[in-house]
Amino acid sequence: MRKLSILLCLTGLSLITNFINCQTTVLFLGNSYTYYNGGLPEMFTQVAISKGKTVEVEFNAPGGYTLQNHSTNTTTLNLIASRNWDYVVLQEQSQLPSFPPAQVMSEVYPFAAILCDSIENNSICTIPVFFMTWGRKNGDADNCPYYTPLCTYDGMQWRLRQSYVEMAEDNDGWVAPVGMAFKSVITSNPEIELYSGDESHPSYCGTYLAACTFYSVIFNDSPIGAYIPAEVTGEQATVLQNAAWNVVFDTLDTWRIDTTTVRADFEPMFLTKNVQAQFENYSENADSCHWDFGDGTFEMQYPIFGNTYDWMYHIYPAEAEYDICLTAYKRCNQTQKCKTRYIFISEVIEAESPVFALYPNPVKNELLTIENAPTTNCKLTDLLGKTVIETEIINNSIDIASVKPGIYIFECGSKRLKLIIE
Repeated sequence: MRKLSILLCLTGLSLITNFINCQTTVLFLGNSYTYYNGGLPEMFTQVAISKGKTVEVEFNAPGGYTLQNHSTNTTTLNLIASRNWDYVVLQEQSQLPSFPPAQVMSEVYPFAAILCDSIENNSICTIPVFFMTWGRKNGDADNCPYYTPLCTYDGMQWRLRQSYVEMAEDNDGWVAPVGMAFKSVITSNPEIELYSGDESHPSYCGTYLAACTFYSVIFNDSPIGAYIPAEVTGEQATVLQNAAWNVVFDTLDTWRIDTTTVRADFEPMFLTKNVQAQFENYSENADSCHWDFGDGTFEMQYPIFGNTYDWMYHIYPAEAEYDICLTAYKRCNQTQKCKTRYIFISEVIEAESPVFALYPNPVKNELLTIENAPTTNCKLTDLLGKTVIETEIINNSIDIASVKPGIYIFECGSKRLKLIIE
């Protein structure tokens, strides 16, 4: 049999990296915890500028405001819609997230969702950041009789932590763990007073700690050496800067803070049937990838396991040189790699190796036929890697009648193919 083998030769390489936005824009939505001591947004700005960052910050923080209030407030909604923010900070009234879970579920979570919907509708690139506040210095005496955890600082802080993390998880946001930074300082350096006289609002040290925490979260950078306000001593500042940095980067996964960088890369492989090229996608931390095959055709590709990508195949119309580009996307960040290849058909005569194949694909509730499996022991997994079926191939087929519709990976030994069940 005459074999058509494809040779792809590297003749050039270009790499386009992420576009760098030099200015970071942040909108703070909160209440007196946000505007106290001249304003957390202002102190955050001073910290950022002193570390060489360029920021533009706005805020709306009427006293006592809740997320419910913000969800219908004209100023808040107009600010959200005023530009494509990099981050929008959401701070709930200081007590509400510490209340019993059922009450928080009905009085807090729906309005966090409404605000996050408004943020996403304005710009899908904006990241909501939930401002985890701190427990009151001696607990919430007014509500202690109704809910025991509120009787102490530790109990109140525990509930605040739970609620803010859940809000971030539910709304694909990040957490700025200011409350846990408070707890760290209270435990290690109790001589530093983080509260004002009402044992609720922050002292200047408390606001500075919050500013350093937000700096760590947003810029993925230590605030060590940053601006110090006149009301905070150098010794205090060192403690507060270290506490903010250590708390944020001790448990990035818990705070849902993503510091990974998207990377695009691929490598052409060789196939032996038609003018068909096989590409291995090595992209990292990408939510999706876009292929430009250089012949006027394009295709989107999505990960199959976490950030792992399957092979990509493409049949070219003719022997020629093609500029092939792969763009990897992560939220609104992107990076691209391009490689120029000359694809031509060789006249070499070779024995054609058997091709591992499934059919029909897509398949409905019927027998699935398998050709040229490297082993008779195969399994079907979902896109999360969970095994759905693990069985032996009998008469070149398996029964998939019990499997729900969806996209799966069919594995036999080292071979795997995508299978769509309708």
